[in-house]
Amino acid sequence: MPKRGISVTLRDDNLLWLKSRTMAAKKRSLSETLDDLVTAARAGGSGPIAGVKSVAGTIDISDDDPGLEKADDHIRGLVRSSLTLPVLVREALPDRGAAKPGAKRRRRG
Repeated sequence: MPKRGISVTLRDDNLLWLKSRTMAAKKRSLSETLDDLVTAARAGGSGPIAGVKSVAGTIDISDDDPGLEKADDHIRGLVRSSLTLPVLVREALPDRGAAKPGAKRRRRG
């Protein structure tokens, strides 16, 4: 997933804690530590708004179809084109049982 640079203002004690956590976890950067903390908070549901995991404002809607009236046709086209792709199917090999202790295996090749 792409990342975007932002400016963050923190109290001195929080910045010191974040730097210490970065060093203790041997992370590459403070940004990586902050990103991991936000990801964990979103996944773990900690905080006062635990249930909110909205994607509002993160999706770009095309200016030529603001009502998404052509969306069904677009999705149908994607499905149709994906169905034309080749699929590799393999059957599971039958279980030949575990080798007996002390038994020698024959080498092939």
